[in-house]
Amino acid sequence: MIDEVAWFKIITGLIAAGMLLAGFLIIIRQYIQKRYRPSFYLAIAWLGFFLEAFFSSTRLLFDDVQSMIYFQKLSFLGLAPGFLGIMATVDSISRDSVEPRRFSMLVFILGINTFLLMLPLDEKTILIPNLIVISIGVVISNTLLVLYIRIHRNVPQPLKRLALVNVLGAMFVGVVYVFLRIVEIARPNFLPPVARVIEAIGALIQASVLSRHEQLFYVLPFKVQRLTVIDTRKGTSLYNFDWLKSDIIDQDVFSGIIQGMSMIMNESLKKGNFQEIKLEKGSVLINHDATHSLASMLIASKTSQVLHDGLAQFSRKFTRKYEEDNKDPGKSNDGHDADDLVKECFPFIPRFG
Repeated sequence: MIDEVAWFKIITGLIAAGMLLAGFLIIIRQYIQKRYRPSFYLAIAWLGFFLEAFFSSTRLLFDDVQSMIYFQKLSFLGLAPGFLGIMATVDSISRDSVEPRRFSMLVFILGINTFLLMLPLDEKTILIPNLIVISIGVVISNTLLVLYIRIHRNVPQPLKRLALVNVLGAMFVGVVYVFLRIVEIARPNFLPPVARVIEAIGALIQASVLSRHEQLFYVLPFKVQRLTVIDTRKGTSLYNFDWLKSDIIDQDVFSGIIQGMSMIMNESLKKGNFQEIKLEKGSVLINHDATHSLASMLIASKTSQVLHDGLAQFSRKFTRKYEEDNKDPGKSNDGHDADDLVKECFPFIPRFG
């Protein structure tokens, strides 16, 4: 027979699983629409935690020990994509790529744990993989918390409050949940078993904030300074947009320098136009439109595929906008109405100035 405490754990566990599933659906929708890698990794994490919560709760529906152990094993296996997703999220947000050595180490540890779960286990021996996943969970969740604190410290002022809410969501998962779980294990009847619901609330908060304010994904990996569109025939600037105040030289002089370098290299080497210029402390990404003699340039502290994709999209839409308005972008210096294209193509870039 299932007692009242077990039913309470089942109900709260399934509620938590539903909230984690909602968090997964929210963040995977963002990935489908905008293809941000951090949102994909975070979606994998919430899916893994959903599986863990679901199997861990449903195991209490069974009376026989072997069925309970089987579903507990499934819950531990569900944590593998959860942990890997969180680690990949941390790396992609902090450095825009996955750190292979740390990721390989986590895969190795999870592989050992999976091997142990394949063995016949009883109520005592299953404590070994249980301790492994608890240890990994504490480290992973607090790593994510530290990352969100770093984001909060570095975001521009308009995003401070949202970043703080995101930090609170991570605290629910990495601090409050862990504390309540320890209390539940040490003193089973001291507090109602609501730790899993607290964890799910924290996950849902994170998914909701990050799905609506994707700028938080890209505060740390790079800083974008300026977007410039130039007329490659005249070497003059047609449009400029700044995310970060800077002391860049006159925009037309800068455009002329870039255009002159591109022409010299193209004529000398016959290898085409510049696509990217790497500097000691930054990069200049360039997208050429030979049909209209235009080049769109993005100045950033570091190159990234998401920046390349955004620049290519902006270049296409900038040209199309002027074609629809029956204008020649090479003969117009009024590009202020392209601000809406910047918001459409670069919604993930936070503005610091």
